[in-house]
Amino acid sequence: MGESMENALRYHIEVDLSQKDSPHTQLIRLTGRNKEVLEVGPATGYVTKVLKERGCRVTCIENDPEAAEVASEFCERIIVANVESIEFPSTFPEQRFDVITFGDVLEHLIDPLGVLISVRDILKRGGYIVASVPNIGHSSIRLALLKGQFEYTEKGLLDRTHLRFFTAESLAQLFHQAGYETRAWRRVVLDPFATEADLKEEEFPSWLTEAARGDGHGITYQFVVRAYPVGSARNGRTGSLTLRAPGTNLVDGLWRWNRHVEDEFRIRDMALANKEQVLREAYAKVEERDTLLAARDRSLKEAQAQLHEITQSVGYRLLQAYRRRIRDLLPESSKRDAPYRFLQAIARRGSEARSHARSRRSQPAKDKDGGRGNQR
Repeated sequence: MGESMENALRYHIEVDLSQKDSPHTQLIRLTGRNKEVLEVGPATGYVTKVLKERGCRVTCIENDPEAAEVASEFCERIIVANVESIEFPSTFPEQRFDVITFGDVLEHLIDPLGVLISVRDILKRGGYIVASVPNIGHSSIRLALLKGQFEYTEKGLLDRTHLRFFTAESLAQLFHQAGYETRAWRRVVLDPFATEADLKEEEFPSWLTEAARGDGHGITYQFVVRAYPVGSARNGRTGSLTLRAPGTNLVDGLWRWNRHVEDEFRIRDMALANKEQVLREAYAKVEERDTLLAARDRSLKEAQAQLHEITQSVGYRLLQAYRRRIRDLLPESSKRDAPYRFLQAIARRGSEARSHARSRRSQPAKDKDGGRGNQR
């Protein structure tokens, strides 16, 4: 098996139309049924076979002779040639096509613009182009570039045989410059961490991975478009891109996440400031209590010092000695302390009488005359 055949087999698959999120399924559906089709780059004819089953009459252009031999089973005519070297008026002097398909082909061409311009002349009136193209703006490529990586692979977005790279805007611009209007856009979606780039989600900040997944173009692995020559467009409209809406790119997503993070920090700062204020107030109350406790400690120490001074004085010790002597001589259970208690009672009564007399003298004297007049 030659190297060219090995290259063709790299892309061979069995098409399953139930898999809607597939570029081959989208390309076949946009092509339609019962069409006169020119398929550019059929490889081994896996798409050609399905088109034939849907009633299409397919002519193929394939650069690889061995792959062309396999694909010839499913098409009415096969031309083994490089599509960029074909003279279309002489190759198809009478034949015209409803649809011309480029299934993952434009990115392999040196001059895709020139080819698109050339094939306009072999489209029927109302005919159109259907093309599937990888999206170099996929988030897996953007994230890899953030890590400084741009490595070619056997297949996929960075297929080693790719010569051109397209985003939605540059693809729309390509068809516009070639004189086509892109009327239908389909997307094939793939998670940034499920591609051949083999990126690990844990290698990136969570807010960045969420932004990458939240971007419509960032998760678009391939675009599948249907484009009509401008001359066949209604009201003379020119090419337009209807897929992209404002705010659907990763940069916008990053700005949104940046604002989100800033808002979160602002809320946290406010909450932290409130907590700091509560702590300051609590510290102030603690300091106030510490001050009161310190004052009480000083008062207690002063009282203890005064008590110690009193208990150490000669008078206090004599008084204590006297009390002990009295208790020894006149215990409460003995009748000998009766005179002592009697004297104590007399002393208390005398003290109370003197206190009462002082209280009466302190009151204003009554008007005795006025009192007698009242008696009359």
